[in-house]
Amino acid sequence: MPARIVSVINMKGGVGKSTTTVSLAETLAVHHRRRALVIDLDPQTNASIMLAGPDKWNDLREAERTLDFYFEAYALQEKPKPFKSLVEHKVTDLKGKPDVALCAAAPEFRIVERDMIENFVKRGFHIDAIQKWICERFAHGLRSVLNETDVVLVDCPPGISLFAEAALIAADAIIVPTIPDYVSRLGLITFRRRALRLINERRGGPSNLFVVATKYDETMSLHRSEAGLLKDNLGDAMFDVRIPQHVDIARAAEWSDSPRTFEQKYGQMAGTIRKFGDEFVAKLEVAHAL
Repeated sequence: MPARIVSVINMKGGVGKSTTTVSLAETLAVHHRRRALVIDLDPQTNASIMLAGPDKWNDLREAERTLDFYFEAYALQEKPKPFKSLVEHKVTDLKGKPDVALCAAAPEFRIVERDMIENFVKRGFHIDAIQKWICERFAHGLRSVLNETDVVLVDCPPGISLFAEAALIAADAIIVPTIPDYVSRLGLITFRRRALRLINERRGGPSNLFVVATKYDETMSLHRSEAGLLKDNLGDAMFDVRIPQHVDIARAAEWSDSPRTFEQKYGQMAGTIRKFGDEFVAKLEVAHAL
């Protein structure tokens, strides 16, 4: 079976997007023996540092093995390093080094995107042509690594940048982590009605959209009611698993120099994260069979 490409996105920040991406990659590798590749498109670099640790992440930057260097070379009309050379294998601080790989981001990625757009506009490119160019280069890079992985998880930046749009167009499925509150639900509705419709038009067909409640607090009636409304509106597109607001989730996001087991890393939330991975695999298999 070819690798599945899954983009993780939300229009707003602070919803646990990077944590969701990393925890899903790790549980797929540990409990499902899947080769997982995380591509970090977010200049905040949270997923990169969570997976590689600050020292290795800095080594990747120094060696020019981050996405900003790759796309900057294209923009300067230079030949970039092969996309495969950006991939750092066997990252994570889990014992046994499960098969999780990383294509890291750097803060400069935000500047590269801005400079690319400015450069292309000066050369007479319209925004649609710039978007097509980015999509083609991103897709080309993805194709070069798909045979070496089972699932690609793309951690997108908040909002809809040109790179995020390229990731959504390339994706077989989209996961939207969302806090179950009124404002977030309205944002999700807007995303489905406008951004996702445009993405599907450009990709030439619908992608599978899944939503997971994050930072969930069972003691809050607002969270319970909003999560219920999301389930009523989305049906099977809504994960039954809800990721709680819990100190063990926050601790798991902190790099440990001492390798730890999955259970040690995720503590009381290990079972919940595993169920999230189980449900993800089931939903993806159903979607693939349709």
